Amino acid sequence: MPICERFDRKVEEKWQKYWEVEGTYRFDEKDSTRPVYSIDTPPPFTSGELHMGHVLSYAYFDFVARYKRMRGFNVYYPQGWDCQGFPTETKVEAKYGRKPAEEFRKLCVEWTHEFIAKMRSQMVSLGFSPDWRYEYRTMDPDYHRRVQLSLLKMHEKGLIYRSEHPVFWCTSCVSALAKTDTDDVERETELHFVNFVLAGKPLLIATTRPELMHACVAVAYNPKDDRYAQLDAKTVTTALGKEVPFLPDADVDKEFGSGVVMVCTFGDKQDIVWMYKHKLPLIRAMDEHGRLTNAGELNGMKTSEARAKILEKFKAEGKLVKSAKLKQVVKVHDRCKKPVEFLLSMQWFSKITGKSDEIIANAQKIRWTPDFGIQYLVDWAKFVEWDWVISRQRVFGTPLPFWIDKKTGESFAAEESELPFNPLAMPTKKGKSGNELEAETSTCDCWVDSSITPLVIGKWPDDEKFFNRVYPSSLRPQGVEIVRTWAFYTIYRCSELTGKPPFKEILLNGNVLAPDGKKMSKSLGNIIAPDKLLTDYSADAVRQWAALSGAMAKDRPFSYQDMQYSKSFINKMLNAAKLVEKSCADFNSKPVERKHLRLVDRWILSRLQQALREITQDFESFQFHHATKTLQDFFWHEYCDFYLEYVKHRLYQPETYGMESKRAAQHTMKKVLLSCCQMLAPVIPHLSEEIWQSLTPWKSIHLAQWPAEEKSEIDPESEKKALFLNEIAAKARQHKADRKLPLNSEIESARITCDFPIAEIEEEIHATAKVRVINAAKGERSVDFS
Repeated sequence: MPICERFDRKVEEKWQKYWEVEGTYRFDEKDSTRPVYSIDTPPPFTSGELHMGHVLSYAYFDFVARYKRMRGFNVYYPQGWDCQGFPTETKVEAKYGRKPAEEFRKLCVEWTHEFIAKMRSQMVSLGFSPDWRYEYRTMDPDYHRRVQLSLLKMHEKGLIYRSEHPVFWCTSCVSALAKTDTDDVERETELHFVNFVLAGKPLLIATTRPELMHACVAVAYNPKDDRYAQLDAKTVTTALGKEVPFLPDADVDKEFGSGVVMVCTFGDKQDIVWMYKHKLPLIRAMDEHGRLTNAGELNGMKTSEARAKILEKFKAEGKLVKSAKLKQVVKVHDRCKKPVEFLLSMQWFSKITGKSDEIIANAQKIRWTPDFGIQYLVDWAKFVEWDWVISRQRVFGTPLPFWIDKKTGESFAAEESELPFNPLAMPTKKGKSGNELEAETSTCDCWVDSSITPLVIGKWPDDEKFFNRVYPSSLRPQGVEIVRTWAFYTIYRCSELTGKPPFKEILLNGNVLAPDGKKMSKSLGNIIAPDKLLTDYSADAVRQWAALSGAMAKDRPFSYQDMQYSKSFINKMLNAAKLVEKSCADFNSKPVERKHLRLVDRWILSRLQQALREITQDFESFQFHHATKTLQDFFWHEYCDFYLEYVKHRLYQPETYGMESKRAAQHTMKKVLLSCCQMLAPVIPHLSEEIWQSLTPWKSIHLAQWPAEEKSEIDPESEKKALFLNEIAAKARQHKADRKLPLNSEIESARITCDFPIAEIEEEIHATAKVRVINAAKGERSVDFS
């Protein structure tokens, strides 16, 4: 099969089909001879198509998978889909509006199937190599069963419980949130100065949330603030005429506003701290939709409307002294971007307070690349303040496997025989007491689903033998921005369930920014679509860009320059392969004796070994940028720019230079090309396969062994001498370029001084540099043309 004349999408699609039909990337469950390398691949949210961040991160661990196969590992590389939760619900709701639960869930499932098909197709087009037989979806009943079983087991250990606590709450999505579901956003608001009454005198209170004053349960001051510490007053009268305690607390910032603060239930996190600390009463300030409750004439109003009304009231009563602009950081829901509130709510929690040291200890048993990545987890773990709220008041999610006694409110775990637990299929049952039990209707936080992916891909708990082969996963690749969620929760949950960390290594990648360094965003119009890049540049070029990005746990702007260079490299590689194919058409497999190798042959073979050693070390340490750059430089600027030019005369004129010299050149050029294809195969799988299968009798390059080191071919002396030959050749090209002469024009003579016999390179100087007469002398290396 001849090498393609033009490398394009059709060639890539040909090999993608071949790999699928041949089962090139299948994990062999029956093979007990090769070591297993298992990858806990990130299941992407199925709320949209693949973006450049996906391309970058998935390319990284696809490089690893392909490299490990060539190193003799039985690679287990499943692929899953994170289907449920806010990401999908937000998109479906935006398109169809709010619907009854069953209808809405059906629309979510349809949406998910549509986008899984698109994303899978994109993955195949990019040359990603998972074993699709092990594909999983978090929305499937069997996945629900495993998640629910994991919760029941943690419930047995006292790690899952139901309780009423203040939680982050999205009034737009009408659901509880974890802190990890929130982002901090700076905005401009107004700080309002309102008069309360203390000891018969006005007390100025500064607040950004006057609409919550009906839920004011205290006013606090700093005991070191002399303005208030000397007063005997124990109570304050609010602007609404309500009497509340006047309390000292060291956490009050005496420099902010008037140095006193209104404590409401709840305006912010500090209010919660003070409520519990001072045993203050709780007034429900608003309902789950963000409408005020217990607020008299303001009942039923949204916060913005209520704020305007109450300020109008205070202004009319002379209690509003002034308002001033203020920069403020508030928390918003990371999905809908609406501000979140604190609401008292009955929710399900997973106990993580008091577990930080244990989680950090397990994380430290894992190798982190880059090694500073673990600090993101440590910093997060050390400042965990509350238990993880794992319940969400949504439709498209894994049902929590619990029953609630309608009379007493007591909760009971579902039986394992009732899994997968589905409240729609079985909404009620009779409990042991005879009371009617109601199925819990809240669903799991999506991180509850994805935090057991190492268990799910290990067929936990059904197949212990298989599980022990693939768990802990050899590698967890993921983005640095979800260390505090996916990595943290996975290490916590899997360690609790199995007694050991879920993976041996974790590989972190950063994000892809727009070329201008800004975050890619549809609103900014700077999104770069992977599909267009595939059409304009090819999958192999996109994969090279990913390798060259160097985005190891750091954000990097997308570079069209890297993409164009990658495309140019592919053209260079194809042209070199076509030359080798044509030049080696009559080459047989009869061994070539080393004595027939010229200095340039020994040089390029020695440089190949040096590159191989360096590139192997880079792949072992996930330094894809350095590996790819090293290989590109060697192939383009040593093999193509110099070596292939040095041997053309031997290939085309064997009658002059000898048949053994031609065979030595054929042997060397083919060996270097194929070795480079093997080393490039993890990054450039399609063209490497095209060249390999055209020039060898073997099957897929991706099932071939990684090139073996041949120390006998390392030849430092030949490398030093060839460096001088390369200098002569480069200067000869420059000499002709300066005089606007064609490269095949002759140079009359050259004065060459060198510290080794000129005969070792004289042939190449005559044939390649086209120097007619060489005036040689022994001494310090130099060259001059005339």
